[in-house]
Amino acid sequence: MKWTDAVRRAIKRHCRSKGSNIFIRQDLIKKELARIIADTGSTGATPEQTLSRILQELRDVGEIEFIDNDGTYRKL
Repeated sequence: MKWTDAVRRAIKRHCRSKGSNIFIRQDLIKKELARIIADTGSTGATPEQTLSRILQELRDVGEIEFIDNDGTYRKL
């Protein structure tokens, strides 16, 4: 699975488990990064940075919205 797809699924899982479309990047890392790595079959040197890049890409295409500088996002 590609990173983008794995992150999309992780966001959906994380939001569903919280019962909210609002999520914090750091919480997503803590709860979902290991699963994302397993789903993609790749760790790379900086998986946290890869996750951040994917979040930026999803924001740029309008799938999520960046809410504040604390790393808070809204799933649209």
